[in-house]
Amino acid sequence: MAELFVPKIIDQLSDVLVKQFGERVNLVMGVEKEVAYIKTKLETIQNVLHDAERRRLKDRGVGIWLEKLEDITFEMDDVLDEWNFKIHRAKNEGTQQNARLQATLWSKVRSFIPSLCSCLKQVPVRSDIALKIKGINEKLDLTLKEADQFKFISTVAIPDSQDLKRIMTTSIIDESKIYGRESDKDALLDQVLSKSSSQGRKGVQVISVVGAGGSGKTTLAQLLFNNDKVKNHFELRNWICVSDPFDQKRIAKAILENAGSQESELDPLIQRIKETFSGKRFLLVLDDVWTEDDPKWEPFQNSLKDGAPGSVILVTTRSHRVAAVVGTTHTHQMALMSDSDCWLIMQRIAFANKSGDLCKKVERIGQKIAEKCKGLPLAAKTMGSLLRFKDTVQQWQNVLDSEIWQLKEAAVELFPHLYLSYNELPPELKRCFSYCAVFPKDFEINVEELIRLWIAQGYVRPRRRGESLELVGHEYFNNLAMRSFFQELQEVEGYYGFHEYMKCKMHDIVHDFAQFLTKNECHALDGTGRNSSSERPCHLTILEKGTEEEMFSSRVVDFGRLRSFLTFPIIGRVVVPQNLFCILKCVRTLTLSNCGLAEIPAEIGRLIHLRHLDLSDNLFITLPEAICDLYYLETLDINCCEKLSCLPGRIEGLVHLRHLFNKMTVDLRQIPQGLTKLTSLCTLARFIVRSNSDDLAILKDLNQLERLAIVIEGEVDFGSAKLGKKINMREMFLLFSDRTHFIETPSCIETMQPPPNLELLVLDGYPGAQLPSWLVTKSHANNLTKLSIAMPHNISSFLALRKLSSLEELVLMEVDELKCLGKEFFGITKALHENNRDAVDTLSNSESSFSDEAMAFPNLRKLHFYAFYNWTNWEDLSEDDEEVAISIMPRLEELEISQCYKLEALPHRILSKISSLKNLDIRLCDKLRDRYSDKTGNDWIKISHIPRVHISN
Repeated sequence: MAELFVPKIIDQLSDVLVKQFGERVNLVMGVEKEVAYIKTKLETIQNVLHDAERRRLKDRGVGIWLEKLEDITFEMDDVLDEWNFKIHRAKNEGTQQNARLQATLWSKVRSFIPSLCSCLKQVPVRSDIALKIKGINEKLDLTLKEADQFKFISTVAIPDSQDLKRIMTTSIIDESKIYGRESDKDALLDQVLSKSSSQGRKGVQVISVVGAGGSGKTTLAQLLFNNDKVKNHFELRNWICVSDPFDQKRIAKAILENAGSQESELDPLIQRIKETFSGKRFLLVLDDVWTEDDPKWEPFQNSLKDGAPGSVILVTTRSHRVAAVVGTTHTHQMALMSDSDCWLIMQRIAFANKSGDLCKKVERIGQKIAEKCKGLPLAAKTMGSLLRFKDTVQQWQNVLDSEIWQLKEAAVELFPHLYLSYNELPPELKRCFSYCAVFPKDFEINVEELIRLWIAQGYVRPRRRGESLELVGHEYFNNLAMRSFFQELQEVEGYYGFHEYMKCKMHDIVHDFAQFLTKNECHALDGTGRNSSSERPCHLTILEKGTEEEMFSSRVVDFGRLRSFLTFPIIGRVVVPQNLFCILKCVRTLTLSNCGLAEIPAEIGRLIHLRHLDLSDNLFITLPEAICDLYYLETLDINCCEKLSCLPGRIEGLVHLRHLFNKMTVDLRQIPQGLTKLTSLCTLARFIVRSNSDDLAILKDLNQLERLAIVIEGEVDFGSAKLGKKINMREMFLLFSDRTHFIETPSCIETMQPPPNLELLVLDGYPGAQLPSWLVTKSHANNLTKLSIAMPHNISSFLALRKLSSLEELVLMEVDELKCLGKEFFGITKALHENNRDAVDTLSNSESSFSDEAMAFPNLRKLHFYAFYNWTNWEDLSEDDEEVAISIMPRLEELEISQCYKLEALPHRILSKISSLKNLDIRLCDKLRDRYSDKTGNDWIKISHIPRVHISN
């Protein structure tokens, strides 16, 4: 998208000249004027880009002009990449040559060294880059001339009008044509008419119905508005189609339409609204709200707040952000319709005036087409309208065999509704959304990986120098998710019981829309000779297995201009042609996971633009040294490459590497010393430390690390790692291998200075008899929110952990030594009783006298016990204990006990003290299952106060 890349190129043009001058490397001479001309032309184009983008869909000529401009920006982006890379290489080569010459000539030519050094920096002029810049200048000249015919409007002169006509809605509805909304209607009706909305609730209730375009929000609001119970319940009812822009005067007049107001200014209109609605029970439907501008909504909020108890403002919107701005008290998320209800909608439209004989023949095909609507009623209506004019079985079959995004009717009737949401996005979010067309349909997208892919393509732009690209990317994702571009957001739990990453999906119709937007950019090969129609693909997705000839003989794809080449493990192993690394000249993203690669060719070093490289789950034993020439590489994923034995020795060449994913690389026994120069590194997924080595010194300067896993094989010097200076570190995994044999707490761990802002810590296979003292020191305890201790060989007590006042999640796994968990774990100690006897008055008057410091786990929300194979007894409170006025784990919401086969009973009195507990999950605990699973008897009664109790095998 030119609207995103043109400003980026303008910024980079200045930077590269400054960099060349600053490094004193005359790599490309005599191009200053050419660069200045390019910059001026791009700035002229930038002023009309917004208008051009608005007209892209309606005017094919404008679309073609924008595609040509995008090609030029991509070409310029490549040239700038190459230019920066060669400046870097020339500088390094000059430094290395100087060093070699100084070593051999120092004694003989001392007086000539300054001039020699200067000459070495005067490397030959790169005429190829200069020629490319000249060619781009000429292309921009032609582009500017072509722009004249379109009479584009400058950004500052664009009127505040809408490009796509928004349909104005009314409250009128024909209920006989509505299917599949009974459960939604009943749930919303219950919320509007419930006792909670009419009694004891101060203020007006704001209910927001949120869902994607075409999901049936307006229909649901119409059903509610016209319900007889609703009509009888409210004194005033009013329906306002708000739409966009949010015109305050128009909306105010519409609200007062039945009140006969003649005012024309906003302030008296707002005053009149206040007078009209105060003290009355009203229902005000605000349909299709888009504005996220708080000040625009605030006058209405203030004027309506004095309605009688039970008053409701019902808002329909596509955005959770809008729902937050209007002060929502309850959100109703639109559910998807069933396939059978979609078919009913389609059938009503498609079978109108058709013979019964044809209807019977095409019914099975129609039901399969309905499945493609994926529960979206607007899609069902669109398909029904299309099928109304199909009069043969073959025509219906052709519709079934087509992708929805390729159907002309979808572009006319369905996608404009989605385009309204898309058009509200800034350029960078538009690009991030449309890039998601590269994923297969119904694919579970790893959100963190998606953000790294966006970064690799240059779509994520920091607002200030030094800002984390990943944090900006997360903001982008959240903005898109809140506007319903993503669905089924779900946290994925890792091995140690914590959230490891977020996954999501795209609704199939939303995915179709992304494919529609990128039909000339994203190309899919499926191994059967069929492929998506793309005229100028930049991103290639392999969707099925096939032979090398089938997959890569496509004449449509120019592999030399691809910026993404993606394979997906879900389809099995993809055959990778031997010359792939020679033909991908511009690629930024290359994913070859699970492709059976036994060797990575040296030609990979030619992919100088590469940012994201996924070689995970392959069979190669070594990586070529040439991989270290990938100057721009940001992410290297070699997870599950179990045969990999070493990393390349020149790894310091990967100066921009931020993420090294190397989990489950069991044969990778040593990290090169050059890693110490990768000071941009944020993630190091596995770092092995050999006994009595100085391996940890490699980490001393890696101060950008945020996530680090260390495999410890014996006594090591943690001081050399300078962990205490790593202020960005948020997650640390200390994994003690089977080679470690300690009886006492290892001194190397005890003397460690942990990262000061650590939030998550995992101790796996910890060999000490006691937990390290630094774990519970005050400075550390104030930051740590997640702690997992797995397979501690010699620990039988966890009393010290109760001092972790900020801890929110605690996971204890495979603790063999523990047989009895004492009540002291919950803070019930002798000292507590003594304090209670000495200060009964103080305690009875104020529980706060025991403060968070005395209370055990004051902020713990989740507590998980896994695989305590010898745990038999969980000590409960005595009657004396219950008299001590102290809260136990006052914020605990979730308690999970799994594979604790010998545990006989739960501590009923303790659990009764934890009033915040919402979930009790018991899995694979034989004796507990026998005791509680029938949900009867005295034992069950003692835990039945917990809202959700799950017991399973």
